[in-house]
Amino acid sequence: MRKHLFIILGIFTLGALTCGIYLAYSFDRRLSDFNNIIKLHHVENLRERLLLNIRKVEIDLYSLGSSQPESAAAVEGHVYDIKTSINTCYGCHHIPSVLERLDDLRQQIEQYDDAVKRLLSLRAGTISHRDAHLDAHIIGDSLMGKVEIMVVRTSEKLSDQTEDSLQKAHRMKLVMIGLIAAGPLIMILFALTVLRGVTKPVQVLLQATRTLKAGDMAHRITGLKDEFGELAVAFNEMAGSLQSTMRAIEESEQRYRMLFEGAADAIFILEAEGDKAGRILQANQAAAVMHGYTGEELEGMNIRDLDSPESRAAAPARMERIRRGAWTKFEMSHQRKDGTVFPVEVSAGLLVVGGRQFILAVNRDLTERKRTEEAMQKTERIRVAGELATGLAHEIKNPLAGIKVSMQALSEENSLSDEDRDVLNRVIGEINRIEFLMKGLLNFARPPKPQLASTDVNAVLDTVASLVLKERSRSREGARAIRLKRELDEDLPEIMADPMQLQQIFMNLMLNAIDAMPEGGTVTMRTVFERQANSLRIELSDTGRGIDSATMAKIFDPFFTTKAKGTGLGLSITKRLVEEHGGSITLVNNHDGGVTCSITLPVRLMEGALTA
Repeated sequence: MRKHLFIILGIFTLGALTCGIYLAYSFDRRLSDFNNIIKLHHVENLRERLLLNIRKVEIDLYSLGSSQPESAAAVEGHVYDIKTSINTCYGCHHIPSVLERLDDLRQQIEQYDDAVKRLLSLRAGTISHRDAHLDAHIIGDSLMGKVEIMVVRTSEKLSDQTEDSLQKAHRMKLVMIGLIAAGPLIMILFALTVLRGVTKPVQVLLQATRTLKAGDMAHRITGLKDEFGELAVAFNEMAGSLQSTMRAIEESEQRYRMLFEGAADAIFILEAEGDKAGRILQANQAAAVMHGYTGEELEGMNIRDLDSPESRAAAPARMERIRRGAWTKFEMSHQRKDGTVFPVEVSAGLLVVGGRQFILAVNRDLTERKRTEEAMQKTERIRVAGELATGLAHEIKNPLAGIKVSMQALSEENSLSDEDRDVLNRVIGEINRIEFLMKGLLNFARPPKPQLASTDVNAVLDTVASLVLKERSRSREGARAIRLKRELDEDLPEIMADPMQLQQIFMNLMLNAIDAMPEGGTVTMRTVFERQANSLRIELSDTGRGIDSATMAKIFDPFFTTKAKGTGLGLSITKRLVEEHGGSITLVNNHDGGVTCSITLPVRLMEGALTA
């Protein structure tokens, strides 16, 4: 194919060169012809000027016999113009025959000059003057005749040469039109030849490229020859290599995607260089779920945007340590989209791909682990406290009982004074308080198993409210009175629960609510049946002072109390009893003051879950 193209290009180039030489030669000839025509025009102009000057002199001679004759100086000036014109003609003509005629004209002009000068020197009206005037006219007429003949010949020659040049220019124009018309035809023939030999193979290659681009790596080219055949072989080898490479990349990509997207931990790929260091380039689904964002929202954010305010200050130091190449592992806290803060364990290191540096960070949510650790620590504390409480109760119970009996016996002696008996009664009261504390410790350490029975929660609440309010109303009157507000669901289903333990739970909570309102207030009892969760929600609200955040964090801790004579076990025991029933308990401050305690109990319980 290459040889054919070279031959065609050679022929085309030779033809173009020949046409170019011909056109250049033709243009040169035509320019020469037009130059000759211009020169003939110039000669014609000079000869007409010579004729015009001779006529001026003739007119001057005729004026000499009139009443207003021309001055001698003007006549001599016109004769001088004739001599100047004939001298100018010598600068244009070099042919001998022309030069011979010019010499004859110049000689006759000299004679004419002499005759005019002789005429001007004679006095007008004399015979000599008339003879000189006649001689000058004869010479001038002869001179005018010769010049007129020369002008006519020049005009005829100019006309002939102009006609011939125009015909030749017309022929050249036709030739140029033919060549111009032949050029596109030759180009079309050349293009058809090239298209015939090149377009089809190129189309095959182009279609093969599109097929590969569409993903068909098994496509191969067949049927091409010459250089295109060699190109097809190279293309097929490239396609085979590309197919193998793409298969390996796809397998690697699949493994990477399975690891990246299937990981339970959050994985981030971060920018490590420049002003955008820390920008999240890619994050897996676990990262999005962990932080409450979508994958699109995370991409483009900076990892510092996920740090909690406490952790954000140390971000530059962590980033610099990672950029130095150290694989680091540390604990910190992150912040979700909704503002909640949670602990994470971060493993991060430098990743270099294609000469660029990235940071690979793996984050693990420590919330459950921290919660489990805290629960285990709390359980351990409770266990230790239970063992301690049990041991103390057994060790103190018997001596305390003996002391109590002795004090009671002494107080019944008739010989005691009232003052001594009053001291003994106070001692017995303190012993009863110690026994109550020991009983609370035992209940907290080893709460009794619930004795399940079908229980109406509304009825238990009404019973507790009547007992507590009846007792407290005796000491609360007027503005300090306690008011009860009932918002009980009348369609509340009965549940399997221990009514005595429920009564203890509600009584502890209601007593705390009343104690929180020393100046009086309202206690609201509310029950709701949550059908979707299949559970009951019991709420007890007061209008007291509320609980500060520090106290709220420790409110259910054993032995924590804000009362002067409290044991700090009431709410702890309450929480244990609620959990023994499979429920949960929470305390929250109300927006308008006071606290709401919310208890959730399941409607149906697995009997073995609580009695085992």
